[in-house]
Amino acid sequence: MADELIEKGWFKQTLESFVKYVALNPKEFIFYVFIILTPLMAVSGILSLKLAKHIERNEKEKKKATRQTNLAKSRRRAKAD
Repeated sequence: MADELIEKGWFKQTLESFVKYVALNPKEFIFYVFIILTPLMAVSGILSLKLAKHIERNEKEKKKATRQTNLAKSRRRAKAD
């Protein structure tokens, strides 16, 4: 066992045992993948919605700021005339 580990390398042996497990238990493997990935996908969706709202809010603030500066410029021009 130890000789095999040294000859093949621990990564290669671990990978081989993993591939054997997946080949022998495909339904169980898919089940575990879904169990692990489902919460990660949910968190990803929530964070992407928050980011989209934050970007939208920033764009509205920028538009409001440019609108206010344009109004201030037009008022100054009107007073100057």
